[in-house]
Parts: sequence; structure tokens; C-alpha cells
Amino acid sequence: MSGRRRAVFSRRRNVTRQIINTRNTVILSVTVFLVFVVSSVTGKMLLDRKVKSSTVVYRASNIENVEENLQSDTIESNNLSDIKEVFNNEEKNSKGDNLNNDNNKQDLKNFDSNNENEKTEVKEDNGDITINLLGEISMVKEIGQKYKYIYMNAFKEICNLTKKSDFTYSCLGTNITNLEKLDDETKSEYIATKELISGLKTLGIDAVTVASDHMIDFGEQMINTTTGILETGDVFVAGLENMPLYFEKNGRKISIISTNSVIIGTKKTYSRNGISVYEKDNMVKNIKEAKQVADIVIVDVHWGKENTYGITEQMREIAKSAIDNGADMVIGSHALGVYPIATYKDKPIIYSLGSLINNSDNSMSKESYIFGISINAQNEIYQIEMTPVYRDDDYYLWLYKDYDEEKCNTYLNKYNKYQLENSLNSKIENSKIIVNLK
Repeated sequence: MSGRRRAVFSRRRNVTRQIINTRNTVILSVTVFLVFVVSSVTGKMLLDRKVKSSTVVYRASNIENVEENLQSDTIESNNLSDIKEVFNNEEKNSKGDNLNNDNNKQDLKNFDSNNENEKTEVKEDNGDITINLLGEISMVKEIGQKYKYIYMNAFKEICNLTKKSDFTYSCLGTNITNLEKLDDETKSEYIATKELISGLKTLGIDAVTVASDHMIDFGEQMINTTTGILETGDVFVAGLENMPLYFEKNGRKISIISTNSVIIGTKKTYSRNGISVYEKDNMVKNIKEAKQVADIVIVDVHWGKENTYGITEQMREIAKSAIDNGADMVIGSHALGVYPIATYKDKPIIYSLGSLINNSDNSMSKESYIFGISINAQNEIYQIEMTPVYRDDDYYLWLYKDYDEEKCNTYLNKYNKYQLENSLNSKIENSKIIVNLK
């Protein structure tokens, strides 16, 4: 072959190679684009389906009729005389004596009637979304026995406040069993009967997190029973692995990502039972997922030391990491007592919501606040309202001002001072603390 012919052949071969390479590049680009489009569409469909399954939608009337809850044939004693017996046949201490007085105690029918009137009130919609955050609910065996499993009676003095929000959320510290009553041989205190649902609904609870340390006390079957009873009772479950919870009102979504860092035994015990265990990478992944669909993202962590008051370094690191990665607010449970509101990058942190109800003798476990979170139409957390609550020695919950006004004022002043020291716009008004964040 002559040099000229070889040169022509070489040029043709190069042109052919270029055409093939270009074609392959185009095919690869189109394939990558189609894969990206398909995966994006599929991912969005899967995310939408996941979000829909874990979304609590606002309803103007979200409290079921209390009397219907109490008519279950699983309650050992469910009539008015039995309810009176719970309070009248036992000697009460301090303010508990007032439970025997007609002025401080309604019968069940009047209580139900008042609840029904409250729940039909539709407040003016100014574009705000309101969420009540309650301290941990540990309705342990001893409390259930005390109330003969009619749990709602512990909450009569505070329920009109707790349910006056668009959504109400708490940490559940006890498992729930299908048993009608609990005997003394039950191996753990951290258990309640399924009639706890009536108590949760009386409080107006929309969702609870099960990402707490004692959820693994009874093993997988009891965890499944607990979540099943909650879901059947129309109480959404947060704190499951890789499952952010969503509250939705008028198309706006608030996400709560809940996880547990207080481990009894090993982390695997929790994760294999579907309970979220804190890992930084996993928390960040869930925050980024929630940010795709939610207007506000709240991270809730079960953390800290149960019998020692004080913010640990781990708590600070987790809170900062959550906010650095997109969280709009951080809250916590398990740590002893209520912790004052702090901020990081202008985002609020409540390191501990405290304990709403438990059987601890620790004075810090008896005092708590109901935290009312207000989110405006611009999707800003602009105000937190703190209403003090007291749990007496008979496991009865009071608005603190009604239990002991002097002690209530001391409690208010202490936390208001803390929050002023944290450079917050905090003030006391009408026996509650108002914190303006905007």
C-alpha cells in the first residue's frame, strides 16, 4: 500500500473511531440522564409514599370522646363509682386532699361533656402552626395500679391546655401491654396497659416517640404490641429507624426526627427492633431527607444523665451538629429535670423537656413545663410559651399555679433568669414564661 493510500486509510479510520466514540459518548450521556431522571422520579415517589405514611394531618377536632375510650370491655372497673373509689378510698397528702372535694373533682360525664365542648371550638387561623411539647410520659406499673388503669384521671387538671394546639407530642417511656391489669411479678416497672391510650387521647397527644431507653425491656414482641396499640389508637409513632415524623396543616409540614442515645445493653438490641439509635451520619441523612419536604425540621434526642442535672458535652455536640446540618430546633428527653432554652445560630435548643409524669421522688422530676411552640406563616419558630406543671405524690398533675402559687412563681423566676442569662427575650406573664425569638 502506497504512503498516500495509507494516509487516506488512517484518516478514515480515525474519523470512524471519532464517530464511534462520539456515538458511545452520546449513548452513555443519554443513559446516565435517563437513569438520573428515572432514579429521581422513583426516589421522589418513594419519599412521597414514605412521608405520607408518617404524616399526622391537622384536624380541628382531634380528641376522641373520652367516655367511649373508657367503655372498653378490657377495663376491669369502668363506671363512675369505681372512678370515685380511686380517689376517695385512699388518704391524700398535701394538695391531694383536694381531690376529694366536689369543687375540684368532676364526675366522668361532666368531664366528657367539657372535653366535647372544647374540641369543637375552632380557633381563628392566623397562619400559625402550634405544637405542644410535653415532658416524658412514664406511666409505670405503680401509677397504673394507683389509678386502676383509668389513666386519664391523672391529667384532668391540665388536659384543656395540652390539647389546645394543632399538634401535641411527647416521649413515651413505657411499653404498653394488652393485659387488663399488671401483677406484682411483672419484671419491669416500665409498662402500662392498653388503656393508656385513653390517657394519651385525653391529653390530645397526636404522636409519641418510642426512641427511649426502656423500650427494649420486654423484647421484640412487646415493642410490636406497643406500636400496634398506639397506631390502633390513632397515636402516631416517632423514633423508628429512618422514619422522620411529619405534622401537616394547610399543606405545610413540620418534621420531627427522633433518636435514642441512652443505651441499655447494646445498640443492636434497639436497632434490630426498629428503634432509632443515634449515629451522626444517620441523623444528618434524615435531616437532609426531611428538608426536602418539610418547612421546619425538629430533632428530638433521648440523651443525658437521668439522675444528674447538667448538659453533657455529647448533648452539645449533637445539638450543634443537628443545627449545622439544617435542623431548625433541637429538643431532648431523659436528662434530669427541665433545661432552660438556649440558642445556637439563632436556633432554639431545649436540652430537656423534663418529665411530665413518672414515679420518681426526685423534686426535679415533679416540676415541668408544657412548651407551646408557635411557627408563623413565614415558617419561623418565633415564640415559645412555657406553662409550669406539677406532679404531686399521688401522681396527679396540676397547673403549678393552682397547686402552689408561691412555689410556681419561684420556679418561673428561676427559669426566666436562666433564659435572660442566655440572652433570650424572656418574660413572665400570666403565670407562664413567654420567649420571643423573632
